[in-house]
Amino acid sequence: MASQVSPGVVIKERDLSNAVIVGDSQITAAIASTFAKGPINEVTSIANERELIDVFGTPSGTGTATEDWLVASEFLAYGGRLAVVRVAGSGALNATTAGSGSLIDNESDFEAGATGSDAEFVARSAGAAGNNLRVVVVDRGADQIVQVAGHGFSAGDAYTDPAGAAHTVVQDLGTDFFSVTNDTATAVAVGGSGAAEVLSVQPWYNNTSIAATGLKLSAIGPRPGTTAFADEAHLKKDEVHVAVIDESTNTVVERFTFLSKLSDAKSPEGASLFYRDVINAQSKFIYAGATKTAGLTAAGNAWGGTAASYAATAAAPETMKLTLGAADSLTYDGELLEHGADGSAYTTSEVTTGYNLFLDTEQVDIDFVLMGGSMSTEANTKTKAQAVIGVATSRMDCVAFVSPDKKTQIGTSGALTPTAQKDNTIAYFDTMPSTSYAVYDSGLKYTYDRFNDRYLYLPCNGDVAGLCVRTSAIIDDWISPAGLNRGGLRNAVKLAFNPGKAARDELYQARVNPIVTLPGAGTLLFGDKTGLASPSAFDRINVRRLFLNIEARVRRLAEGVLFEQNDVTTRSGFAGTVNSYLSEIQARRGLTDYLVVCDESNNTPDVVDRNEFIAELYLKPTRSINYVTVTLTATRTGVAFSEVIGR
Repeated sequence: MASQVSPGVVIKERDLSNAVIVGDSQITAAIASTFAKGPINEVTSIANERELIDVFGTPSGTGTATEDWLVASEFLAYGGRLAVVRVAGSGALNATTAGSGSLIDNESDFEAGATGSDAEFVARSAGAAGNNLRVVVVDRGADQIVQVAGHGFSAGDAYTDPAGAAHTVVQDLGTDFFSVTNDTATAVAVGGSGAAEVLSVQPWYNNTSIAATGLKLSAIGPRPGTTAFADEAHLKKDEVHVAVIDESTNTVVERFTFLSKLSDAKSPEGASLFYRDVINAQSKFIYAGATKTAGLTAAGNAWGGTAASYAATAAAPETMKLTLGAADSLTYDGELLEHGADGSAYTTSEVTTGYNLFLDTEQVDIDFVLMGGSMSTEANTKTKAQAVIGVATSRMDCVAFVSPDKKTQIGTSGALTPTAQKDNTIAYFDTMPSTSYAVYDSGLKYTYDRFNDRYLYLPCNGDVAGLCVRTSAIIDDWISPAGLNRGGLRNAVKLAFNPGKAARDELYQARVNPIVTLPGAGTLLFGDKTGLASPSAFDRINVRRLFLNIEARVRRLAEGVLFEQNDVTTRSGFAGTVNSYLSEIQARRGLTDYLVVCDESNNTPDVVDRNEFIAELYLKPTRSINYVTVTLTATRTGVAFSEVIGR
């Protein structure tokens, strides 16, 4: 048996199908590509198209990334799930409030101190879409907006109103207007005379606009005040709201209310209220990087100080006022993130790196790997396809689905003949490895892209994988997904190449599953071969998926006997459970016969003394029907059928 250094389970296949020998969870497919947004170089689980849009954005343009997105969406429509890796093309940048943008792959990258974490706020996703985000932070702020013609006041100035009440100027709001805090219980009133006449007074919070968005601060939430945590420390006005506004629509897409400027602030339930902690734990749009440095008190404490750092007492409470006017101070207009960039189209090296994140079988659970769309050249598409196949052949617990390069069937300088399309497709797949862990199809379907309001030719690998998902849902993994009963593709207006019978014969001999449009039947998958070149039971999709199903479940059963006693009780219990499982598969037409050997014959004393446990399963898979011959024989009226057929 294979050498094992640490405890584990080894599953081995033995192909004896040429020799003379007398699904419990939703299916997940892997895909890697560039997207408009989302974490980079991180596997993300996606359940449906809505989640795909929310996490990774919508497709745009005409490139490979758009095709990848649409292939992924088509697969989801058949009922599967996705494991998605976003690949960063060269030049991709997160929008920031400082510097010239930075690339932060994902949350782990940010927490590790990726460039840009020194900015006050950073877009959570790389891409130009981050440049539409405005981050607004608002605290208790001022109390009133006062109108005095040519007032001449600056932030921090003392202001005595016409009634003799003292106030502090918070901010110069431009010609004739300034905001104040009411240092006494008396609010500023309209009136007075001369140059100091108060022309108007209005509440500051409800009447303060956020830049040019058309929104008021009140759109974020009720006016902030003081947390219970700060109040116990004899501090006031520590609360802040943080909102993210999408300036492309001038809507508040995210808000966090009643947080704190104090790094040690806690809710009554013990959760952190520090704005930076909450944002980084919960926001879908931004990271909070370096804490703001605007002065909060006369003592000069910056945002992120602890309650104790203020040394406030009941006799000497402290108000955590903002210092406005300095370059790093808050203006309540918020800060527009800048310098985000989408980056260029991914290279073969970049997409291969993305697919390699699916290699770890212990960390990532997948059933299929999708090739997605074609790249700029046929050579690059081949490299991408081989990377996809490499994931499946390395893992040996999933199947790769690969389509032809677009240019094999769609001419760049004129239409190709069906013969040329067939020959090009066969030549393309001739370069692909012989393996039962891949499925090759001939299809490019013409379909509607509702996101960009156009029709385009789309590779069918997502559809073929989707047919397997649908077959598993309605029957079982080990049933062929092809043909009239189960092989119908969704959303196919027409095919770039619709092979006739002679062309289908050649394609099938070349390990390529034809996709055809038949009158009255629609567009169908008309083959169920794997990419294995040699004749074998494993050259059929249903058999490959049968074995993957059995291997997955037997592995889990085998993990259950690790560290148990290696005796007849354990062996017979394991064999009995496997027999029961295989019996069910046989009853559901997956096997014609089977044998489980797990006894003293293969668990000899030497095997037992090496702390090994051996079970051998002999399986006769049920084959799908690929070739049908019906013979009609006419006879004379007086002839008995027994005379014709010899029985």
